[in-house]
Amino acid sequence: MPRVLDFCAAYLRIFVQYGSVIKLIGAVELRDMPELDQIDTKILRQLQENADVPNAELADRIGLSPSACLRRVAKLRQSGMIRKTVAVIDPAQVGRPLGAVINLEFHRHGNQFRQDFIRKVRKLDAVRQCHVVTGEVTGVMILQMRDMAEYTALCETLFDADDNIVWYRTYIITETLKDEFGPAI
Repeated sequence: MPRVLDFCAAYLRIFVQYGSVIKLIGAVELRDMPELDQIDTKILRQLQENADVPNAELADRIGLSPSACLRRVAKLRQSGMIRKTVAVIDPAQVGRPLGAVINLEFHRHGNQFRQDFIRKVRKLDAVRQCHVVTGEVTGVMILQMRDMAEYTALCETLFDADDNIVWYRTYIITETLKDEFGPAI
């Protein structure tokens, strides 16, 4: 019996809305995804909490030999399950204390209309995340900036000068209640 996710992926591939086919560019074939066992899940949880943990300590926490743990971590990296290992930096400590969430709406939604915007977004250090989403807005961005002057300059460059941006709304982050990275495992 096919998994529910396989059905959903197949359905999305053929879904037609308003006469145009939705293309899944760069999407992962769900049926080709490796199955995670309990040990892999434990390893991923531990690494998500602290990827800097020495292999011997990780192996001890999981209940594996160091060599078996190292092989499993290498397999998780090779499969793409672990995309990269990064340091989580406190924005205030590096002079970027002003955080913002921005919702925006494109006038035209075709990929060709967004290319200039995409190039700009990828070049701007203040833009930490940018997502095209479904629902009432086209995109959601997360920014970390030095101050309001940087915010104003970014808005002029990214939004005001782009004819394809219909509107944008900024929500300044006043308090962060939870800041976790990656999916729940």
